[in-house]
Amino acid sequence: MHAALELLANAADELEALHVASLAPAEVRSLLATVQHHLDRMQVSHARALQHGQDSGAWIGTGARSMSAWLSEHTGAAYGESVRKIRLADTLDRCAELRTAVQHGEVSRATAEVMFDAVCSAPDAQSLSELVHRVSGLDPKRAKPAMEQWMLEHSPETPEQREERRWLARSFTHSGVADGMIAGSWRLPVLEAREVLAAVSHLAGKPSEEDGRSTEQRMADGLMQLCAAYSKGTITGGREAPTLLVTVSAETLAGLSDAPGVTAHGDPIPAHTLRHLADDALIRRVVMSNQRVVELGTAQRFATEQQFLALTARDGSCRWPGCDIPAAWCDVDHLIPAHAGGPTTLNNLVLWCRHHHREKHRPGVTVHGDAHHLHLELADGTSVTCPPKGVGALHERPRPAAA
Repeated sequence: MHAALELLANAADELEALHVASLAPAEVRSLLATVQHHLDRMQVSHARALQHGQDSGAWIGTGARSMSAWLSEHTGAAYGESVRKIRLADTLDRCAELRTAVQHGEVSRATAEVMFDAVCSAPDAQSLSELVHRVSGLDPKRAKPAMEQWMLEHSPETPEQREERRWLARSFTHSGVADGMIAGSWRLPVLEAREVLAAVSHLAGKPSEEDGRSTEQRMADGLMQLCAAYSKGTITGGREAPTLLVTVSAETLAGLSDAPGVTAHGDPIPAHTLRHLADDALIRRVVMSNQRVVELGTAQRFATEQQFLALTARDGSCRWPGCDIPAAWCDVDHLIPAHAGGPTTLNNLVLWCRHHHREKHRPGVTVHGDAHHLHLELADGTSVTCPPKGVGALHERPRPAAA
């Protein structure tokens, strides 16, 4: 060990004495790439030593709480960084192929550090090999969506179960008053979160030289403006809203593929979610050839504006019994999905608020009847009758029998 440490010290001395300014650009690039590779190897060796020290109790009797705490106290190393290194060593122990890839420079140490959850969820060695292949040569930012897609493909959850789990994890929390301020946080599935951010950002306005507000302040003002408009009753809803751009293949929309779509922010959106979203979305056809756009179609909706006006008059509000969310705030839904051959006609279209739209698409829910005589059978066998509520529907309701 002492000989290896002496060689490491000598190598560090040699690098410190190197006159970098005298190197040609190609030599600088070679120096940076080579040193980074060896730094990654040293970091991995350091991580494995930390892990062994933690597991073997090498810190016991020193007064420290852990190996990471001991290292932080004696070297000034960041405690959190040491904890992450132990996690890295655990990741590499679980996947020998990943450890080899890091040693050979095929996967960076930084990328390996963020792979713990993916490695732990791997069902078998073959799938782990596929994961390592997908992230080879990628930095952590680009590796993350590749890992998430790999985890989706190998998850035991169905897309509906995954969506339900995320939906149940939604939250909005706030603290008590401190210095005249209340702090809060929220957690939403990515699609709904992007809708919230798009709406608030739209109201916040674009930055300008005359506007001295920070981005955080503008977003706060946008949120307050939205809530103030609601409290004054000035929000009318409507179909035109801040745009959320999602790219998806025609095969996915048609139900021929389960390839996810991608938002303009790079967020993957599950295929079944996009098929529901498309019922009330602006669709623009883009024809590609060899990564080049060769045709850009005009924007169109599945449900036309005239159909939406007719639905507003007929349905009145969300069709779920007891829900009075205005029609202007509702989503248009195909009772028989468009990708399953359902027509975009008034007999197959109804309005749901966002919450009850999700309820209708829960696993196990069965649709009976058409838009005029509709009831849903829930997964537990409960039957929910959902009649139209608009002005026109009043004339169709049975009159009470004469006394």
